Amino acid sequence: MSFSDSMTHLSGHAGRPSLKRVLGTTLIEILVVIVVFLVGILAVIQIFPKGFQLLLLNRNKMISQALARDYVESLKLRPDQLPEQIVSAYYSNGNLVINSGKDPSDLGTLASFINSNGFASDGSGNALGNWAYFTGSNVFRRVIGEGRRVPAPRAVGTSSQFFGGLMVLQFGPISYQPQNGATPSNLSVYGNDLEQFVGLPNVQAQRTDYQYFVINPTNSSIAIEFPSGNLQQDTYNRVYRVSFSAYVSNGSGGVFKRDYTELTPVSIPPQNPDISGQAPLSAAIPLAGVNGLVTDPVVSVDLNTLRVQRFFVQLPKSGQAFSAVDPYQYKLLNENVGVLLFNPIGNGVFISREGHDREPLTARVNYDVYDWRILHDDFRVDIGVLPGEVSSANPQAVFAQHKLPVGGLKVAGNAGPDGLPNTPIPTLETARGDGTTDTSGANGPKADNFVLMDLDTGGIYCEVNPSNPSQNLISIDKSSGVVTFYDLDNDPTNGITGVILLPDGTTVNVQMDNRAVRALYMVNQEFSVQVLKSAAQYSVATTPTNLSVGQFYIGGTQTGLGSATRIYFPNSDNGRKVTIGEVTYVDGSGVTHDLMGQDFLVTGGNDATVALPFVDLTSVDPSAQSISFANGFGARNVKGASVTVRVLWNPTNFFLTGNSPQNLSSLNRWGQAWRKSTNETFLQKEDNNR
Repeated sequence: MSFSDSMTHLSGHAGRPSLKRVLGTTLIEILVVIVVFLVGILAVIQIFPKGFQLLLLNRNKMISQALARDYVESLKLRPDQLPEQIVSAYYSNGNLVINSGKDPSDLGTLASFINSNGFASDGSGNALGNWAYFTGSNVFRRVIGEGRRVPAPRAVGTSSQFFGGLMVLQFGPISYQPQNGATPSNLSVYGNDLEQFVGLPNVQAQRTDYQYFVINPTNSSIAIEFPSGNLQQDTYNRVYRVSFSAYVSNGSGGVFKRDYTELTPVSIPPQNPDISGQAPLSAAIPLAGVNGLVTDPVVSVDLNTLRVQRFFVQLPKSGQAFSAVDPYQYKLLNENVGVLLFNPIGNGVFISREGHDREPLTARVNYDVYDWRILHDDFRVDIGVLPGEVSSANPQAVFAQHKLPVGGLKVAGNAGPDGLPNTPIPTLETARGDGTTDTSGANGPKADNFVLMDLDTGGIYCEVNPSNPSQNLISIDKSSGVVTFYDLDNDPTNGITGVILLPDGTTVNVQMDNRAVRALYMVNQEFSVQVLKSAAQYSVATTPTNLSVGQFYIGGTQTGLGSATRIYFPNSDNGRKVTIGEVTYVDGSGVTHDLMGQDFLVTGGNDATVALPFVDLTSVDPSAQSISFANGFGARNVKGASVTVRVLWNPTNFFLTGNSPQNLSSLNRWGQAWRKSTNETFLQKEDNNR
């Protein structure tokens, strides 16, 4: 068959159209195939977002674990500066109230109302501030007793007035409130504990500057007296800090316990020597009552909680030199970062007590952490490197880089977790109008939510050249967290030169190579690194009602209240570790035992009579029946045994509206998404001279 014949066979007879149908795929069939294909693809694609989300969560968890571990190690490097404790606190009508009933695992807000701008207030309508400062990690941010021996002096400014012992607070920036009328400042700086004596000493008895005397100890208005300065030696007042817990009438026949920690300072003027030739005693100062420190209706004062220390007196930052004879002086160089300068003679002062070793003069500080979400990274600037070979396009300007532990820094103007725009770090990067130290001049463009602090001077590094704002000195890749330091003078022979804005307001050029610095920065997802610490030392309470921070209650002290083998602690100590120096107990056979130096974990549990966390001796000795008071104390030398670093982050968001109840509900739902990692270590505050 020829080619033409075959064509005719396939297409039909020549000259006539073929009636044979050609097989193919219809449009409907194609659509069905596409739909089936898409369903299958979508099913596969849905796996990836969950996988990516899981990878992101695992990545954040590893970052948080590393942050907690690194922060613990940094605390170990400065054990002498550990605070005595960190507590939950709030302000009621200007007065500081410590909330010992707040459990650290409760991350809920202290606010009762939140408006559309994120401004919070409590149940009584008292203004609190931005909701973020009273939620999550920021519920526990009152630091008590951070400090150490007065540091050795150094120059931190351009004049002799800025020569002294520099102390940079570990958990700054701080929330600083100056004294306002009768309301004391929330920043307290004080020294070693004075030694307590009950009753007045004999006229000829030896007295020292480190004693105080309790008058009428069983009276509801306990009074104390102090040694006063000798006019032949001192020409300045001595100012004392007094703190205690008291039982206060509620006006209806009941009482409640309240802690008084930041009271009006007691000022004692100098007097002439008395007949013994020693510094005389002051007039009796009642702790409670109409003419005392506390005007509440006090029923009784808990003597076990009474502590007295001498205040360091604050001098103006400039315009006044330190005294040549009074070591109890300091200057607040930066009340936002938390930088203090002490009288240089304080480093050489020692306190002598009969029967005790000499103690160096210690400076301790009470303050509020501004925001645990401001992360810290302490490091030394690397030696600069030359980028490539010399050319006209590459003049070999020296630079160095450092990678922050967490990337994804916040960007001002972008939406935050509540839908409102992010801001720069308010206390450091915005212009100050409140009279406090203004460091906003050190900021550069596109470097908000990042500040570099010099640990040798307490100053802030300038991110641009103050003399040439177009020259960038510090830049940061906010996505990766890589910080780049550029050389000021473009001279590779002298390393990297930077500019520091000093506490006295002047600027100075310094070589940054190997210099100790602290990066302060904020990142997305509300990452925070928080330190939790129970009391350095506890005192015994006679009742579990309103148990204060730094106290414990032995079960059965009050008939019917508590198990006889348990020691109870306030809710704020739940989950913390404590060391009980000595406890005496009786087993089931009536044999008395002494347990020495035993560590316990304070945990919550079911207790029919006392709703507080506790430690139970039966966890060590199942045969224990009851704590014995035969030796007069039952348990003593109870101390906090560990420090916990907790890292929180929240990958979700919520939106504020004009409806306050709805805002509070949205915030509480958002708070259910907190993720956390913790790292705990055995680390105790050194003897606090009690």
